[in-house]
Amino acid sequence: MWSSYILASLLSLTLLHGFVVADIGSAISGVANLLAGYLGDVLIFVLVIAGYLYMTSIGDAQNGVHAKRAIGAAVAGGILVAVAVNFGPTLARLFQK
Repeated sequence: MWSSYILASLLSLTLLHGFVVADIGSAISGVANLLAGYLGDVLIFVLVIAGYLYMTSIGDAQNGVHAKRAIGAAVAGGILVAVAVNFGPTLARLFQK
């Protein structure tokens, strides 16, 4: 039941943003590209905030460590998003066959 609800909401999400959904493969690809755009913006935001925290943690080593961890997490998340976006069309081709 939950899977059909999630699929229906994803299809309606892609339809709201101007994607023409012909099959499940194009829906998966469209959602992956849509999420990549949003997550790219979040990545930039986190990198800017963590960079600012790192620059302002001149005397406090603990804040510097937290900022470095946030930068590392943002970079790892960016790599994960890039891999997911590149894997999306491959997954879409599997559903089309």
